[in-house]
Amino acid sequence: MSDKKNRALSWIMLLIFGFVIFSSSIFIISHSDHVCTGDNCTQCMELAECFKILHTLGTAVTSALRLIPVLFFAAIARVIIRTQCGHTTLISLKVELLN
Repeated sequence: MSDKKNRALSWIMLLIFGFVIFSSSIFIISHSDHVCTGDNCTQCMELAECFKILHTLGTAVTSALRLIPVLFFAAIARVIIRTQCGHTTLISLKVELLN
């Protein structure tokens, strides 16, 4: 896939996840004080499903947020190691020796 398609797909997925999280939260807030009809209450089942979705997506978002600083520090460490330990030679510097 091209870069533009990947970027568009990423934005679409972001919007879908955002909509799911937002709509689940709104449903829980609006139906939190319902009158339960008993064992087979459909609203209780929907509330449980929304809680499960929020828990699952919340765990995924938390894991991604934990991974970002680790990758950031790994990239910084790689740059520091490359600049400090890099062996510079005339060939690596691409210097042309003229007489």
